[in-house]
Amino acid sequence: MKRYPRSFLQLVTYGYILVAIPFLVVTGYALFTLDSLSAQYRQAVEDVSNSARLGYELAEDLVHMEKDLRRYEILRDADSVADYETSSREWRTNLQAYASNPQLPENLLQEMAEEIALERAAFEIFSSQKDTRALYEAIESLKQRSVRVREEAGAILQAGQDEFRGRLAKLRQNLMIAVVVAIAVAAVCIWLGRCLLARLIGGFEQALMGLGQGQLKTPIALAGPSDLRWLGRWLEWLRKRLLSLESDRVLVLRHVSHELKTPLAAIHEGASLLAEEIPGPLSREQMRIVDILRSNTRRLKELIDGLLKLQMAEHGAERICFQTLQYDEVVAQVIETHRLIANERQIAVQALLEPLQIIAGREALQTIVHNLVSNAFKFSPDGGRILVKLSTHDNQAILEVIDAGPGVAEKDEKRIFEPFFRSSSARQVSGTGLGLAIVQEFVRVHHGEISFNNLPSGGAHFRVMLPLDAPYLRKSQYG
Repeated sequence: MKRYPRSFLQLVTYGYILVAIPFLVVTGYALFTLDSLSAQYRQAVEDVSNSARLGYELAEDLVHMEKDLRRYEILRDADSVADYETSSREWRTNLQAYASNPQLPENLLQEMAEEIALERAAFEIFSSQKDTRALYEAIESLKQRSVRVREEAGAILQAGQDEFRGRLAKLRQNLMIAVVVAIAVAAVCIWLGRCLLARLIGGFEQALMGLGQGQLKTPIALAGPSDLRWLGRWLEWLRKRLLSLESDRVLVLRHVSHELKTPLAAIHEGASLLAEEIPGPLSREQMRIVDILRSNTRRLKELIDGLLKLQMAEHGAERICFQTLQYDEVVAQVIETHRLIANERQIAVQALLEPLQIIAGREALQTIVHNLVSNAFKFSPDGGRILVKLSTHDNQAILEVIDAGPGVAEKDEKRIFEPFFRSSSARQVSGTGLGLAIVQEFVRVHHGEISFNNLPSGGAHFRVMLPLDAPYLRKSQYG
């Protein structure tokens, strides 16, 4: 058994969560990456700012050191030497701070250390010999080296900034890809959720339609959340209740119909004896009353026979004896039974019958053809034309009956197969309104289809499609 959430609301909630997860992942990725890049950007900006400031201060320190040395050459005093020492100490401090930049390579750090060593060595010579030449040469060399070191460090920092911009562009691209992937994943989740909901709701809809169409033999068991399964149990209860009521209805109809036929036959027989004046002569008024009596008993008998046939059609799958029949011969025999009516009313009957065999119930098939052909004769005007066509297509036997009558009113087209319903265009023709309902039930028993169309030129076109080999039957059911 498939596991579902407890309720339909939980199922929908889980669906929303699944759709939201890809976007939450993308959002988390974006926040984490942006936070990391933001920290790197702040560090890069700070490194560039410090490098620019320290580079300017280093150049100033070397200028001060040179000025202090020149002043010493003029004054030859200890204060000038002390000022030089102060400027030198600041220069070394700034150079060490400059070297603390983590982006600088090892060779630049080594060169900075050599600059400090060069300046210290020159100062030792100056301290011992009081000769400023070595110190001048060292300061001049330091100026040249400082310019080169700053240029190389600036290029390295610029490369770091370029790398940061590249990573930012890469992040933008990755975010676009992640958004597209998230949308695709969300779309797949929505599609899967829609399929699941369509299947669950489709099962519920199918069960309801089955109940509405009278398909009461198939048990109802809905899959899904507990509340949907609960509805399925109530539908199953309703199915059993309807099945019980249907059985009671069929039983009552069968008994009432059979019980009515015996007294009805006696009444009809008595009316016939009176019409033949067996008991004695009748006046004209008495004869008119007897004719009304005979006509209504005959109509009542047709109605009872129609009800019995409708009942047999609705529950005929168990009682119909399926066998191999020559379909064209059945149609020809039915047309032949109407030959006298056709001659009297001068109705031209055109039969285009393709020889073919079909597996069906003989009585049911004859009823289908007879009711359709009878309707065509009822509604066709005198001197009209009827076309009966039998053909095959895609392993289907297609029977078409076309008349030249008034057709069916547009508002009545959807109801012509309902029991006892008669179209407004058929009120002038006698009938019970059961013929087409019986045809539809027998067609359904044979797993076929029946359709109707009004012809543009007037008239009705009925089309019955029945499977030729009846694969839904067990072989033992037919000969």
